[in-house]
Amino acid sequence: MSDSPENSVSETTEITAPPSNRIRRTIGLLLSLVAYGAAIFLALEVYRNIRVNPRTEDAQVRANVIGVSPQVGGSIIAIHVKDNQQVHKGDLLFDLDSRPYEAQAEQAKAQLALTELEIQAYKDQIAAAEAELKQSQAKAAYAVDYAKRIQALVGNLYVTVDKNQLAQTEAVTATDKVAQDQAALEKSRNLLGNKGDINVRRTAAEATLRDAELKLSYCKVYAPCDGYVVNLQITPGAYAAVGEQVFSIVDQKIWYVLANFRETDLRNIRPGMEAEVYLLAESNRKIKGIVQGLPKAITPQFAPTQNASGGQGILQNVSPTLDFILLAQRFPVRIVIDAPEEHSFRMGGTAAVIVRTTSDVEAGVKRLAELQKSDAPDFRAPIGSAKNLPLPPAPAP
Repeated sequence: MSDSPENSVSETTEITAPPSNRIRRTIGLLLSLVAYGAAIFLALEVYRNIRVNPRTEDAQVRANVIGVSPQVGGSIIAIHVKDNQQVHKGDLLFDLDSRPYEAQAEQAKAQLALTELEIQAYKDQIAAAEAELKQSQAKAAYAVDYAKRIQALVGNLYVTVDKNQLAQTEAVTATDKVAQDQAALEKSRNLLGNKGDINVRRTAAEATLRDAELKLSYCKVYAPCDGYVVNLQITPGAYAAVGEQVFSIVDQKIWYVLANFRETDLRNIRPGMEAEVYLLAESNRKIKGIVQGLPKAITPQFAPTQNASGGQGILQNVSPTLDFILLAQRFPVRIVIDAPEEHSFRMGGTAAVIVRTTSDVEAGVKRLAELQKSDAPDFRAPIGSAKNLPLPPAPAP
């Protein structure tokens, strides 16, 4: 029986089918190997990138904070700022009741005026003592000369013994009077208080006045830097004690990030390296940063307390991440933000950091010095004034 065309087609299909399956299996195997190879390559590249450029998401935005506290005690009579308000260096923050310090300043000015009068009185006393000394010296010189002449005449019986003794006694008395007047003059000069070109009495009175004026100036508290008022929770009428913080000011000049890196990553990080900072508030924006420094110490996880004997002092306490049995401690690396202060910069905000270890360290250190350089002079509050009693004029030389 001859084969039909249908049977011929079926046999041809059965013969060619196995090569087609083998090709598909071969292509699939090759694609799998390529995928595995690509995955291994990408994994190695990611591992290398992570090792070369350490990164962490355990970071916080920080800024320098100044606790505003008065240097004298008193009741707050006026507050010129509000919470979260931006202030500039030299802005008046609040006033204390200055009346007690005004009274002290007036008393100090009165004491200075009285000291000037005392100094003038001692000068007059010195002038009188000098005149008295000259008079006693002249009398002593005459008495001594007269006693010598009388004594020369005793042997010739021209004068009596009693007259000679009287002359000798008057000479001794006049000489003693000179010594007494010299001591009185020296005492008057010491009471005047001159030490070289400086009068100690006047200097002491002026120092007391300056101290009173300084305390009076402390009744007005000014902003020490540009920044933002935070944690303002007082009202006029509250008593502000010396050194007690009333509120705080966040310094807006320099913002930085404390990035907690594992200790195994620190060996590749150096000050001056460029860093990429991503704030959680703006995660799609890359902010440039520069590594300022690496810490040399933190508080160990199990150690004496800071206040106990044998404690570690004031150190940062960073809790390790419990990922492995052998825990790698984390150290806070300070990274200065090289960008203008913006609304998204908030102390305590969350951030992620990548350190580029292949960046130019020398250029980074130079830029870091520029960022931390301060050209503005230190602010000093204006000195107060007692107002009512003018300073006495300086005596003529």
